[in-house]
Amino acid sequence: MTIYNGADDNATTCVAMLPIARAFKKQPGKRSALFVFHGSEERGLLGSRWYSSHTTIPEKDIVAVLNGDMIGRNNINQAALLGSTSPHENSSDLVTIAKKANEEGPKFDLDKLWDKPEHPEYFFFRSDHLPYARRGIPSVFFTSVLHSQYHTPMDEPENIDFLKLHKMTDWIYRTGWILANDPIRPKILPNVLFER
Repeated sequence: MTIYNGADDNATTCVAMLPIARAFKKQPGKRSALFVFHGSEERGLLGSRWYSSHTTIPEKDIVAVLNGDMIGRNNINQAALLGSTSPHENSSDLVTIAKKANEEGPKFDLDKLWDKPEHPEYFFFRSDHLPYARRGIPSVFFTSVLHSQYHTPMDEPENIDFLKLHKMTDWIYRTGWILANDPIRPKILPNVLFER
């Protein structure tokens, strides 16, 4: 029997959400933060597709969606913010906030190749921000991208770079903190077409 523990995909983001939630509980922002763990992403984004159409709060009250997927591997100084460039960008305001948070915190060199529509992995379309973005909710996707142990039994905790995971967690938290306290909601861009 082979076990696929999925330490990076996607236990890393599940782990990151816990200290972020504790930080928001200890010092709440002016806006509420809702933490959602989706299931069945690998089966066609089933959890996020269902929840995005059955939200527990009115959809109009969702200011933005911050999605993380695979945030604990690869170059410690590099990360990707998918949904940050055309044609995948649906909110320039949200992208500006995420980039500001990066500059205030981890200062990653942002890899823009993974957000290109011609990228062979088509990665923007394979994670849980997508159903929200398609519903016109400002959305971005934080990731340290794929690696050779992706979807293999070797995706184990001992291969996680915990400093990288800490830096990614810091970046997501800082982005959320700005969103939770900015009196102006990020605007959605008009006429965004995601398909390539």
